[in-house]
Amino acid sequence: MRLIIARSNFFSYSETFIEEQINQLEPIHVLYEGWQPSRLKAGGSLFSFPFSILAVRGVLRRIIPGLYQKIYTHYLRRFLRVHKVDAFLANYGPLGTNIYEACLAEGIPYSVVFLGFDAAEKKTLATYGARYALSLPKAKAIICVAESMRANLEEIAGPLPNLHVIPCGVDTARFIPGTPKDGFNVISVARFAEKKGSLKSIQAFEILLRDFPDSQLRMVGDGPLWEEAKEYVSAHGLSESIHFLGAMGQSDYLPLLQESNVFIQHSVLTPSGDSEGTPVAILEASACGLAICSTRHAGIPDAVIEGKTGLLVDEHDVEGMAAALKSLASDSAATRAYGVAARKHMEEQYDVVKLSAKIKGLLV
Repeated sequence: MRLIIARSNFFSYSETFIEEQINQLEPIHVLYEGWQPSRLKAGGSLFSFPFSILAVRGVLRRIIPGLYQKIYTHYLRRFLRVHKVDAFLANYGPLGTNIYEACLAEGIPYSVVFLGFDAAEKKTLATYGARYALSLPKAKAIICVAESMRANLEEIAGPLPNLHVIPCGVDTARFIPGTPKDGFNVISVARFAEKKGSLKSIQAFEILLRDFPDSQLRMVGDGPLWEEAKEYVSAHGLSESIHFLGAMGQSDYLPLLQESNVFIQHSVLTPSGDSEGTPVAILEASACGLAICSTRHAGIPDAVIEGKTGLLVDEHDVEGMAAALKSLASDSAATRAYGVAARKHMEEQYDVVKLSAKIKGLLV
């Protein structure tokens, strides 16, 4: 299958699912650069001069967006013909709205993966909803990483028999259990963004420290709320217990997962409607045999079997999350049992090789 995969970024630490998708599906080309991707990951552009110049594209997009879309569709159609493409897979709904006309015109089946905000955030749905209604019913497949996304999309586009729920996966051959350090060691791997609830995780851990003062929390990631979180930790005298490690690649944070006992993430639905899909870091931690402490949000209750592979609380319930952490800290045997069950759950339901095969089977 001569597959094209499109994404908005060349690379992002927070898009490990897309990286794994590319590794598993082996497309002939990867396109990137915003919601109208024109750059090839291997080098080069869809466009010829002068449209190959970023400044020219930027001016056209800003001043005459309708004309730019027509130019983009023209060049994308040419690219699809030249490369004899069999299928097109677009990551994120807004990107899918900009490639579908070229695919339809060339008779190429296109599929769209929705990963979270693109099926939930109010501003995104208001901006792209009309184009969702046009493009989604004609797609070969619509792939959502959590069942919670279905209602929003079908409210906009009507019943979608071509919609499939396939969660993000994890490489269970790479993410394997290790040997936790002594003590109670908690880890977070997430961008410091509102929907990740990092400050709420910190506040729950702060409460835990009253009864378990030797506990340690390591936080991997950066983002718009990173400085606020660091200021809170400093102001509350928590710097000896909570450590900010910044953004890391998988190879760097994998050993940190394997040294830990519990993974924490307090995901929430934001006032703007922004939402998770299925957080990949939760899957990676589960595959490494960690107990999970998180929230009943989006695809998390599917990835975390409550009371078996971890503990879940309602969104914004900081006291409840603190109680869950205390439960895990006070019963190391139960915490280990959660981790063993979490690993098994990932092997059975979230193995990336198996899930990628499902996606591949939908594309043509």
